[in-house]
Amino acid sequence: MNRYIKICALFCALAGLLAMPAVGKEFIIATPLGEIQVDVPHLTPQGAVVSPEAASVSVFRPPTIFSAPLPSGSGARALGLAGAFTAVADDATAASWNPGGLTQLERPEASFVLRSSREHDTHRVDSEAMSVGTDSFESYGLNYFSGVLPFEAGKRNFVFSINYQEAYDFTQRFTADFTDRSSRRVGNVSQASASSTFAETYVLANGEITLTSDITTETVRTLDQVLASEMLTSLDFDQQGLIDAVTPAFAVELAPKLSVGAAVNFYRDDLFGQNPIRSKTTARFSGLTDSAVGITEQQTTSGTWHYDGVAHVPPVGNIPGFDVPLPGEDGVYEPFTDTAASRDGDRLYYDGTIVEENQTDDLNGVNATFGVLWTVSRLLGLGFTVDLPWTAEARQQRTVSETITTYDASRTRVIDVRETRETETRDVEYRFPLYWAAGAVLRLSDEFYVTADISQTLWSQFYFKSEGEDRLNPLDGTPYGRNKIDDTWSVRGAMEYLLFLSKVEVPLRAGVAWEQRPAVGEPDEFWHFSLGAGVSLGSEPRRVILDVAYMCSLGESALGSLIPGTGMTTDVEEHQVYVSGILHF
Repeated sequence: MNRYIKICALFCALAGLLAMPAVGKEFIIATPLGEIQVDVPHLTPQGAVVSPEAASVSVFRPPTIFSAPLPSGSGARALGLAGAFTAVADDATAASWNPGGLTQLERPEASFVLRSSREHDTHRVDSEAMSVGTDSFESYGLNYFSGVLPFEAGKRNFVFSINYQEAYDFTQRFTADFTDRSSRRVGNVSQASASSTFAETYVLANGEITLTSDITTETVRTLDQVLASEMLTSLDFDQQGLIDAVTPAFAVELAPKLSVGAAVNFYRDDLFGQNPIRSKTTARFSGLTDSAVGITEQQTTSGTWHYDGVAHVPPVGNIPGFDVPLPGEDGVYEPFTDTAASRDGDRLYYDGTIVEENQTDDLNGVNATFGVLWTVSRLLGLGFTVDLPWTAEARQQRTVSETITTYDASRTRVIDVRETRETETRDVEYRFPLYWAAGAVLRLSDEFYVTADISQTLWSQFYFKSEGEDRLNPLDGTPYGRNKIDDTWSVRGAMEYLLFLSKVEVPLRAGVAWEQRPAVGEPDEFWHFSLGAGVSLGSEPRRVILDVAYMCSLGESALGSLIPGTGMTTDVEEHQVYVSGILHF
């Protein structure tokens, strides 16, 4: 969608042509009284004007960039196992992974998790008009915080916890350069005619001749114009923000080997005011436009004439003079043609900046997470969890600012400066999908276990809706349902070995995961590799547990939905470090 700032230029050629005096032809007509000289002009018809297009400035319209939020994992212990935590769920982050696992916590505790992540994106696109490279960005913050209170009632074990967790991360950065070169030829032919009748009396020596002429001029005007433009644009997209949640959770041990739990997630945007949901697209562009125009006018005039007159007979002697009418006569003006041509051109330079800012505030939503943990035997444990779909309602403000300056060919004179700013605020909603996971843990010894998870996220339920508009696909902006998003799967596996030293216990963890992420068409595929370790210090009831995890995530030919329709793909490399601390009371 290009808008144009029309600049009044290139009309000098047309104005010069119209200002030319009409060329005509001289005719000699013989009469009984002598020859008369007639100047026959070209008539100027109405409607034969052909106007060249004004030199115009193309305003760059930043492409809409679609970057959907991604779920955030919680906890150094869980991420050290590459997220294969559904059947393990033995720390406070079980409230987000599988609330049924909370019954494994036997003492009151408080915990925290800190996160740091860095992403490096390498973009590729097969296009002469678009140039991409690499982008790197990082984020960090409080990933999780919780307090846990186990208690017993009615000979059953119960656990209540209150949790803060990062839920969805909006962080994304993208830069690109665009080159737009175009040229086109405009041709136009206009035809028109004009007719006129005029009479003129010629006084000769022996009388008068009255000549009546009927003149017709056929005019053909031809326009030949070549328009060329070139524009270079630098695009910068930066998005940040979190959806976090305050989550009370409750679990009960129904039987010695079977526990169930539930958590209610109260979602907010940036609860602590440090990372609000914001995006900013900045496009800086400059360019030039050339126009060469030629206008040719061809006029052909023809007509007929008729004259009559009177001859004056002078007096002779006593005989007075008298007039003798002359017989009328008709004739034609032979057609004659004249051609005039003019050529001119103009060049304009321009530069500008367009900034689009979106900010989302007052986001809120609620859903529930349910989980089951079943210890089948001493060797085998199973877990299952489901996170229900939910709707986030928010207030979104969109502001677009434009500054565009146009210069003459010398770049010393400013022809036009335009500044605009438009702000629109609407109520919006996101519909987030259902997620479920099933896991198993195989405890091969007191020191060693392996675990695996399989999960699915129903991203086909994901949509965005703005006040007064229909639902949209958040990944490409098309109407919801036109370009369907496939549901995604993930498979995760990990192991932990508990190393007993003289005074401390050191768990060593490693995991691998294959994950699909939502995209238009085929889901993006990512591989995750994780390592983790921990240390347990002290003894109950004042025991301190520290954990650290590192996860490397790799995706090839991903993020095709970032700028739909360009064919761009991205290799993603993400590094995350999680550090957690748990204090038992």
